[in-house]
Amino acid sequence: MSDAESKDEQPAVLPDEEVAAVDDTTKPTTEAAEETGSGKKPFIVYYNALSRVVMAAFLIAAGVYTIPNVFLQSPQKDFTLCASFFIIGTGLFLICTLIDFKSTIGNGWVAMLNSSLYVFGAAALEAGSIAFFPGVQDTVTCNNTKPCALGQYLYIAGSLVVCFALLWDIARLLRSGNVIPYPFIIALFSALVGAVNFNYGANFLMPQYLDTYDQVEKGGLFFVVGGCCFMIHALAVCKA
Repeated sequence: MSDAESKDEQPAVLPDEEVAAVDDTTKPTTEAAEETGSGKKPFIVYYNALSRVVMAAFLIAAGVYTIPNVFLQSPQKDFTLCASFFIIGTGLFLICTLIDFKSTIGNGWVAMLNSSLYVFGAAALEAGSIAFFPGVQDTVTCNNTKPCALGQYLYIAGSLVVCFALLWDIARLLRSGNVIPYPFIIALFSALVGAVNFNYGANFLMPQYLDTYDQVEKGGLFFVVGGCCFMIHALAVCKA
């Protein structure tokens, strides 16, 4: 075989930022198998994917307990259960983003920077969930006013950062020119819709709306829809 023929048969090599995995949990089975030297995915991949399913379940429950007709039936009759579920759900999300960030190390600075946005967004959501907890929200003062909207603002900021990270991921995939598996597409766009719904939900839970149950109910419904979108995302990750 001539040198010219061997060169023609060599696959094109894309820059690091284009071939870096968008999400290590959504790599095809064969790729994960190559990394472990067997036909099975590594344990951390299963853990990450299943953690997202549990995360989504808690986020849906949190959205349900945001609705006045539901949380008024709870023993506390406030957002205690709602905030508790949000703390657990966003905490799992933060763990997943840290696992994903670790998987991008060595894949180029673009992939690492893109993944780090998820970490910052998830951290803001976790901090916002803690700040929204009734025992915390009632003691924190913002501009000499109570209750403080710190948790809501952190949720708005965190969801916007996650949206930007997802859009960047989508743009990188499209720019790569590679064939995008359907689970990738479903996982990314369902997460994007979920983050948008969380942003809207947080806006309807501002302190000026907390005494207006119809506005709070709208916020709760946005969170429920967002949680369902994250569940679709989690199932797509498991399928990949």
